[in-house]
Amino acid sequence: MALTANFAERWREFWFEEIPPHSYAALRILIGTVGAITIIGAWNPAFWKLSGIMASTGDWRSSPWLAAHGVGDIAGSALRWSLLFGFLCLAAGIRTQAVAILMFFGSTGMIWWNSYPFSGAQQLLHNLTFPLLFAESGIVWSIDALLRARRGGDTRTDTQPVWPLRLWQYQLAIMYLAAALWKMGNPDWRSGTALHYVLNNLTFQRFPGVVPSSMFGATVALTYLTLAWELAFPVLVWFRRTRTVMLLIGLALHLGMWATLEVGAFMPTVLVAYVAFLDPHRTEARVQRWLGWLGRGRPSAFASSA
Repeated sequence: MALTANFAERWREFWFEEIPPHSYAALRILIGTVGAITIIGAWNPAFWKLSGIMASTGDWRSSPWLAAHGVGDIAGSALRWSLLFGFLCLAAGIRTQAVAILMFFGSTGMIWWNSYPFSGAQQLLHNLTFPLLFAESGIVWSIDALLRARRGGDTRTDTQPVWPLRLWQYQLAIMYLAAALWKMGNPDWRSGTALHYVLNNLTFQRFPGVVPSSMFGATVALTYLTLAWELAFPVLVWFRRTRTVMLLIGLALHLGMWATLEVGAFMPTVLVAYVAFLDPHRTEARVQRWLGWLGRGRPSAFASSA
């Protein structure tokens, strides 16, 4: 009976523990920033106009109606500017809750409008906006919080339930598990030659050239390390003793991927989700310390009021 009660209490704490709001604010800022960078990276008007480079399933399949009314190109341009403005507002924390809802649906529209300039990174970006619908991420480190303080209004830093943070965590764990299971079905990954072929593929190379044959053993080792890490991450990341190792290996692998391969915005987008695994009770202290190291510890937007 005691064992059952203990399990129930741990389960309740895992999902419903109250945590400071700063992790949610940090994730909001990072998601908004990466989203704005994503839109700027795909700013070419050809990706937004009906007369440009459009996927056959793009423009919400409404091109006949839009063209008939002469608003096709205007609609694409309006969507582009709206997405950029929305992600910037999300990062700044302006009308935070309303903007979070708009950007969840807006990021869906971004992918549906034209998939050509985007990749899995943008699908991940869309998924990352979902937990923001359930967390009050504008309580601290936002324009909303600054305006409340200046008006002499509520300057609370209420705690938040932890379960929206768990959504980010589970999303990342499931993503890596799915990637590992797919790789296990691929003969190149099973044989250890996958990275050798990818690094020698001109389509993906950041710097054209041939990987020296002397590096073959290293690429085989990295192939198996990647596969083993992706299989282990969904399990070991939940244990405090192994969590840091899992996150550091992931950071190293993604930075290495970004340095050698053209993977678009995937690296910064996926690393945003890593913030969800950092201790939420220490987020405020970490950010204040980092800002102090940068000589920018003064901004009141990053100061909490009791």
